[in-house]
Amino acid sequence: MSDVALEAESSLPQVGVAVASAKARDYNVAVGYLRAFARLLVFSLHSVMAYYKGRLPVTHDDLQMSAPVIDHVRWAGARILVGFNEITLMSLMFFLSGLFLWPSLTKKGAGHFLRDRVTRLALPFLASGGLVAALAYYPTYLQASGPNAGVAGYIHDWLTLNHWITGPAWFLLVLFVYDMAAAALYAVAPHWGERVAALAKDAKQKPLRFCLIVMACSAAAYLPLALVFGAYDWWHIGFFWVQSSRALHYAVYFFLGAGAGAYGLRSGLVAPDGQLARNWRWWGLAGLAAFLIVGNLLQYTVDKHLEATLLWGALADTGWVICCALLAFALMSLFVRFARRNPILDSFANNSYGMYLVHYVFITWTQYLLLGVSMPAALKALCVLVVAVSASWIIVAQLRRIPIVAQTI
Repeated sequence: MSDVALEAESSLPQVGVAVASAKARDYNVAVGYLRAFARLLVFSLHSVMAYYKGRLPVTHDDLQMSAPVIDHVRWAGARILVGFNEITLMSLMFFLSGLFLWPSLTKKGAGHFLRDRVTRLALPFLASGGLVAALAYYPTYLQASGPNAGVAGYIHDWLTLNHWITGPAWFLLVLFVYDMAAAALYAVAPHWGERVAALAKDAKQKPLRFCLIVMACSAAAYLPLALVFGAYDWWHIGFFWVQSSRALHYAVYFFLGAGAGAYGLRSGLVAPDGQLARNWRWWGLAGLAAFLIVGNLLQYTVDKHLEATLLWGALADTGWVICCALLAFALMSLFVRFARRNPILDSFANNSYGMYLVHYVFITWTQYLLLGVSMPAALKALCVLVVAVSASWIIVAQLRRIPIVAQTI
């Protein structure tokens, strides 16, 4: 199922008088393209991680989640992209996913909704986190063990529960857990979405108010856990991975996204004629200023090993919460203001979910094949990105010609 179809579905009639009804023709191109752009940022992040210059405050296993191949050449510019993605990317992706929750849940009911989520999330997770990840992480094993390392040894290590790293697919499983929680809530409290939607009732006219609500809820969910567990540690059971400090933070973005989406994609926060779009310059400037200040603050705390101290840790974590929200709203404002339908962009948007599932194989193998090539790191990263996007786009576009595949991705 394409993003276009999903967004049309999000405009179906809502439950409750507080929620606006919309029609299937009200496709919001900005949301569809922003989701695709967020996935492109994921591809870009993974492409540059092999060439990242600087300290990363994570364990070896955590590092493998996004940087399984490490090249000897480095690119200082990768810090900008890594920092931008680290601050806001995943939060934005959970928020955008939440926009579609309430319309789908009220239309289908809890049972049908969960069956649909199994098809759209759980099964793709098994494919991407299992087979695709197994193929994608083999270059790491080759780099660590030498080119003559055997497949049998790799399979043994891969099947060891402690080493089961699912790569980018972790997002799908966490999102599926949030969907299950939402369905369970709906089963016992059918009007919970309307109560959450009340927080976003003025978002079209007063996006700053809603942004402040997002910041406040995010701070309450994130800051205590960041101070206790650290801002960068990951927690996992087998193949379920999530950052310890951000599990509740991501849930906040997901459920507040559901509240915003309950009003329809052309009537609420991301309405083309809303204040978010009209004030895109101010949102863009605020996001840029926050990124320059907070990004440098976070980098300083990491470089100086201060992220675990109470004062610097609290300061950096608070800045992260503020910057995360401002950047997310800035990106939404820019896309709502400027996104226009284009056949090529439509194709990319419709195939980007499938590309997310398979791109990591092309990332890691291209990085591995370029290890011995004498080339500037920035050019290597560009080559990796071009190969990954092109190959995954072509393959997914062909696979989606198969009806059962198209219904899933």
